[in-house]
Amino acid sequence: MRFRLFQNLNRLRMVNDICPLPGFPSHDPFAWKGAASQSRFPMIEHTNGYTVTDFRNRFITWHRTFTKDHDVPKLSSKSWVHIHEWIPPTEPSRSVIDRLNSEGRSFHAFSMNHFEALTILTPEPTKLWSSQARRHLSSARKNADLELRIGTIDEIASMLPTSQVPKSLHTTFLDFAKRHIAAHPQDVEVLIATLSDQPVAGFIAGYCLEASESSYLVGCFTGEGGKAHAMVALVAWWFERCTERGMLHANFGDIVGPYPFPFDDMIGYSNFKTHFNIHRVWMPGSRWKISLSM
Repeated sequence: MRFRLFQNLNRLRMVNDICPLPGFPSHDPFAWKGAASQSRFPMIEHTNGYTVTDFRNRFITWHRTFTKDHDVPKLSSKSWVHIHEWIPPTEPSRSVIDRLNSEGRSFHAFSMNHFEALTILTPEPTKLWSSQARRHLSSARKNADLELRIGTIDEIASMLPTSQVPKSLHTTFLDFAKRHIAAHPQDVEVLIATLSDQPVAGFIAGYCLEASESSYLVGCFTGEGGKAHAMVALVAWWFERCTERGMLHANFGDIVGPYPFPFDDMIGYSNFKTHFNIHRVWMPGSRWKISLSM
């Protein structure tokens, strides 16, 4: 990834921060996302979320639970050490922590907040984009050689070697997308932009109907795609397809905070996302409970 000594942080401080998102904070607690997890063990579904098993042998079992509320399911293990990691939908209140403690289930804060970039969709979303994004969209739409269509993950793979994505992430990106396609093929689309019939940009969008939220899973663009503002055109088309499917939110994934470390290599990607009327949603960190059975 290209290293930049000085990066513009102004746009990151213009974003509207919310915690949680009104109505619902994230698609995380829904089994739609859990079905595409990397775990080789069966997912455990609950009425208010799901649990994946990250690791299990006779010595250690590591469960990760996502819930829609602050009721944490009770889980057991035959291993000597049981790690139960809980990702709540919002930061638990003092009363919730006291209740869990009184039940002998103390979950201690382990990781820091993370941030997601999310757009609340409106009938004409592009009107709320930045002036720069609107100019780039207008330019892209005037380009007679630029076409948008549904494609395949193989086309994404073919663009990666000449794209902005670091080589070290190519396999990770593709594996993540393939798991989602295998888990719910009817809810995944590969959006492709071509110049003179050659793919120059694309991303994979997932649609979680239960959460009314679409997610930008993975994407890339080539140098020619960047010059033609192909990704901006794809985002506009994605928003249209979200509306057709009844989505309320478009989730761009991770974004840095308002005051990131100046050398953070996520700043460039985060700045790009700020042009699409996003909100920075503060998601709570995980909480852990470790039990020993010797």
